[in-house]
Amino acid sequence: MSKIQNYLSLMVNGNHLPDPANSKIAVAMSGGVDSSVAIYVLKELGYEVFGITAWLLSGSGKCCDNGVVDAVKVCDQLGVQHHAVDLRQAFADGIIKDFHESYARGETPIPCISCNNDMKWGSLLQYSLENLGATHLASGHYAKLSFDESTSNYDLHRPVEAKKDQSYMLWGLNQEQLAKTIFPLADFTKEQIREIAELGDLCVAKKEESQDICFVSNGMTNSEYLTRILGEKEGPIILASTGEELAKHTGSFNYTYGQRKGLKIAYKEPLYVTKIDSDANIVYVGTKEELLSQKAVGNRVNMTAKVNLDDKNSFEALTKIRYNSKPSLARVYMDSLDSDYLEVEFKEPVEAVTPGQAMVFYDPVDTAKVLGGAWIDGVSVL
Repeated sequence: MSKIQNYLSLMVNGNHLPDPANSKIAVAMSGGVDSSVAIYVLKELGYEVFGITAWLLSGSGKCCDNGVVDAVKVCDQLGVQHHAVDLRQAFADGIIKDFHESYARGETPIPCISCNNDMKWGSLLQYSLENLGATHLASGHYAKLSFDESTSNYDLHRPVEAKKDQSYMLWGLNQEQLAKTIFPLADFTKEQIREIAELGDLCVAKKEESQDICFVSNGMTNSEYLTRILGEKEGPIILASTGEELAKHTGSFNYTYGQRKGLKIAYKEPLYVTKIDSDANIVYVGTKEELLSQKAVGNRVNMTAKVNLDDKNSFEALTKIRYNSKPSLARVYMDSLDSDYLEVEFKEPVEAVTPGQAMVFYDPVDTAKVLGGAWIDGVSVL
């Protein structure tokens, strides 16, 4: 058995896959290695596939300048169709506008989660199903799906590749979307994906990854971009414990909770951003201890798994408050599982709970299983 056949066997044994005879799969393609390997392995398994790319930006950007071109090249190489869907206006009116407004409110948004929810598994999936005859949408995300026959529920899990785990970015997908989703890379490491790309002689096999925000122009920092959009607005940086003004800033949107670097303040001990009052244009700073929070509240809740509430209308979960944060044990309180609002109480205080970020809940026993999530709306500081 060849190496590529071994990899395909691994994919078949480890994934919840539909019957190839009754499937037509749209593969969301960015022009990168991951999505290119996704369409390659599905085709090798005998699926009818085509590539589809969301056209999100006018002019140059980090994905739309050469991403569509590379996606087309891969599809040509594989002998399959490629479609581009013009979502520029929806992306500008939704994702980009919300990004600007969120920072202006003193939040730190994650546009990639909103893009997954609204663009890829919203408009792109809908277009593929309704206009191109697709039965499923596949992507190069590192995540895993399973189907629980006892609950008739599609469950989202962490992938094998812990370093590339993107389950945090996918908590917003609902059951209808998950039922139409395939994650071909669930059981592969990044090194294996690179090897598969080389074995398949894919033209993007050695292409570097981009992890920056796609609509922020190359060479421009996030601060430079936001200043261009929101304009400079001088305000004070205040020591929260005393009310003393320590310095000036040129826009509260340039700061995030827990930030230490870039404060440019000489003080007897390290200082961190502990609060942002966007209405008053004030940035508050304090010690690391002042970053600790015992509770947080969230809105726009989405539960991907079947959970049971106890007599206190709560459940226990390992909770991530940022993409790179370590999960913390917490109790989650909801009026009902259909509630759009929840409160979280952490067993131990956590640092820098940040409005605009997401809280994602994992099963405390089956720690790879995603239970759901919510957008952080507020913080209760110790």
